[in-house]
Amino acid sequence: MNTRPVSILYCTFLLMFSVLIQAKALTDSLKKEKKYVMRAMTRVHSMGQFWYGGRIVTNNPTVDMSFTYDRKQWGLQVFKAFDLRDHTTDINFMLAVANKNFHIGKRLTITPNVGFLFEQAHSLADEDTDVVFILNTSYKLSNHFTIDHSALFGNLVLVPSEKDWVNRFRLLYSYKHWDVSGWLWHNNNLFDNAAYVSSTLTIFYSRIKVTNRLLINVGVAGTIMPYTLNEVSYARRNGMLFTVAAIIH
Repeated sequence: MNTRPVSILYCTFLLMFSVLIQAKALTDSLKKEKKYVMRAMTRVHSMGQFWYGGRIVTNNPTVDMSFTYDRKQWGLQVFKAFDLRDHTTDINFMLAVANKNFHIGKRLTITPNVGFLFEQAHSLADEDTDVVFILNTSYKLSNHFTIDHSALFGNLVLVPSEKDWVNRFRLLYSYKHWDVSGWLWHNNNLFDNAAYVSSTLTIFYSRIKVTNRLLINVGVAGTIMPYTLNEVSYARRNGMLFTVAAIIH
């Protein structure tokens, strides 16, 4: 019997528990301060999708964890994702970025992010690890609707031959516990031949209060990729995934 998946799952939940406990301790110690917000989130997915790139990466169940530190003008984020069955798939990576918020009026926010995307299919930092730049633009249409755009530029310094550019558009409707969003990605072939278009619809029942600091989200996402220039690299083009998330804030 292969005990590797069981061992990985056991270690995953230990790591999840440790991250949540540490984040709660840090948040509690700083709860009187209103100048910044800290949040830790752990999500379990039925399969792996890269949400900045808009493509299904693996059919295996995956886990990702993120830690966010936000001030009014700038912030930090660390995001780690990994495959529970196969540590060599592309979903095994870590993103670490710093950002600066520019508020234009009460509705428009422009946030440039710069940092590193660590490819971790074979080591802590594979050969494709490189500098990444993400430009987020968000506009609040009303109390319930928000539209945003993210431009992801990868492999900018160390592996310029693998340079990439993906645009992501999202329309989010949020009301009480319900979050419904439509996503559209376009990976153009300005730098490579990996062009594709994909879209996702997500429906989440969110912010289920467990304690004053712990919230739970549950939801489903359906993804299709109607167009790609490289069908070999994106063999899995359509799929549905289920997600359970725990958030400490």
